[in-house]
Amino acid sequence: MREVPTPGAREPNESSDKDPLFAEQELAALGSAECGGEVKAAVAPAALSLAERRLKELNEMRAERVARRRNPENIFLRAMHVVMPYGGIVSSAFNLASSTLGAGIVALPAAFQMSGILMSVLYLLLVASMVVYSFVLLTIVGERTGLRSYEKVTRLLLGRGADHLLAVLMWLLCFGGDVSYVISMLGIIGGFVNNSDSAPEYLKTLSGNRLLTGIVWLFLMLPLCLPKEINSLRIVSTIAVLFIVLFVICIVIHAAQNGLKHGVRDDIVFFQTGNQAITGLSIYLFAYVSQVNCYEVYEELYKPSVRRMTKSAIGGTLLCMVLYLVAGVFGYLDFGPAVTDSVLVLYNPVEDKLMGVAYAGIILKLCVGYGLHMIPCRDALYHLLNLDVRSMPWWKNSLICSTLAFTSLMAGLFIPRITTVFGLLGSLCGGSIGYVFPALMFMYCGNFNRRSVGWGHFIGAYLLLLVGVVAIVFGTIAAFYAELSAV
Repeated sequence: MREVPTPGAREPNESSDKDPLFAEQELAALGSAECGGEVKAAVAPAALSLAERRLKELNEMRAERVARRRNPENIFLRAMHVVMPYGGIVSSAFNLASSTLGAGIVALPAAFQMSGILMSVLYLLLVASMVVYSFVLLTIVGERTGLRSYEKVTRLLLGRGADHLLAVLMWLLCFGGDVSYVISMLGIIGGFVNNSDSAPEYLKTLSGNRLLTGIVWLFLMLPLCLPKEINSLRIVSTIAVLFIVLFVICIVIHAAQNGLKHGVRDDIVFFQTGNQAITGLSIYLFAYVSQVNCYEVYEELYKPSVRRMTKSAIGGTLLCMVLYLVAGVFGYLDFGPAVTDSVLVLYNPVEDKLMGVAYAGIILKLCVGYGLHMIPCRDALYHLLNLDVRSMPWWKNSLICSTLAFTSLMAGLFIPRITTVFGLLGSLCGGSIGYVFPALMFMYCGNFNRRSVGWGHFIGAYLLLLVGVVAIVFGTIAAFYAELSAV
């Protein structure tokens, strides 16, 4: 027997900005039903209309909140809305892309070196298609249950305990993402300072690089961790993604002027074999995971629907795939086997002025991505602690997020290699959150059979589940083997 989403009385003093999202008391109000039936159809006929009215009420509350933010009174916010409308498909796509671009893209040349060019292209296409399909399933599940929280949907459909497992995996993935952003920031600062003739000698040391990274974290990265809503970063996200595009262009130019100046290198590998090829897959899984922001983006989407959310997912994933492909191919062709970790350490942004501008843009991108990863990271922790961010005072949310951010700073300053983070967390957390959980939630959402969902979803859900399990098992083993071999 499993609890189903049910209606509940709205609190008299509840503001229109708050969304109860089916509180636990509401979920148990209509009793329980067999988990084999569809979530809505599991209730008695007399209660079905009541549950539907509750879903309609929640959707109207969300639409009212989004509409109010799309018509701000502030002149500056109105100007922002003209450039990038709140809750639009484009802004949602940029938010999804910005949450993964940055630390992920700097490791793509190393991933191409690990797996080979042709195998990496196949990995990129496979993972991108699976990411988009997982968004489709997550959105369908959100529509059926009325919930807009990854953890709450998991608890409703998969039972108690599954949501806590998901929250732990979500926290590990997002916290690891923030750690990778700090490692990348350390590499960028080292690229500027270590290649400068006028910089003090102390700042060129590792401790000096760490000091400068801490200062950048304090004034640029930490403030972006404090907003409660993800759309608050939509304009900065757009600008940051454009700087990543500039960085990719610089990679192509640098490769044409250096690594490809006399043709393709002889040491380029097209198909890699063994554990190293699987380790490259772990990096792609980590670099592509944007499902952690799915329900936050969907919650703030204007006129939310499966079709509009799918368009946002396609836009964000396609942008990531193109940039990953270009950066990975040309970065690998430029440096060959020498690129084994972040590609940032191989450029000289002081001598190459255009690359210096791109590095400055990546600093902005890392700051935005750092903030975007903090949102699902804090949400996972809040779920474990049974806290609601919408009803929480701003200062308390800021204190918790600041503590998480400081912890990630300390970890990022002392973990030497970014591929260590990607390899260990990409397969375990990325495979679980991005593929296994969406497939299982869709299966347990009700009426999962060929006649009800069609051949496409029936085969697709099982295929997504299979890919996730394979990624978790083989990817995690390969990552541990690679780290032990490097010792």
